[in-house]
Amino acid sequence: MAPIISKIVSIIKNVLLFGLIPLFILALGFFLGEQFEVGRLGAVAACEESQNKSACMRSKGYLPQAPYYPDLGRRYLGGFARALGGDLGASYREAPPPPAAAPAVQEQAPAAEPAVPPVPPPPPPPPPLKGGKGQPAAPASASSPAPAPAPAPAPLPTPAKK
Repeated sequence: MAPIISKIVSIIKNVLLFGLIPLFILALGFFLGEQFEVGRLGAVAACEESQNKSACMRSKGYLPQAPYYPDLGRRYLGGFARALGGDLGASYREAPPPPAAAPAVQEQAPAAEPAVPPVPPPPPPPPPLKGGKGQPAAPASASSPAPAPAPAPAPLPTPAKK
């Protein structure tokens, strides 16, 4: 082979070995992790109505809280997919629990005095005007006539047909 052709072949081998093959492995890892995440989110949806979500998630092969997977392979691939997918704009968040399931907030002792005094309530609205149904009363002098309506515009002339 000519020296130039052997140089081109070695460049192509290096690009394949150090560029495309690692890229293919990363893409394959992302797709596998994404499938694990889809399965986990499906289990979360299936256990949503369950009374004991933790036991339901364990029965489906997942942990109820992060890291979500009991084995390292799925844990690393799922974490990789969540990280890469989150950077690409995907959301892997679960819906927050309903307010009834939220833990009760403990009452705190009231503060001595607020730093800002409370705002007084606004004054009541004024009474409606006399005249019925919120309409203003008629003017005192009825001697002024009402304005006449504007005349309708004249129709445009149409061209004569031959």
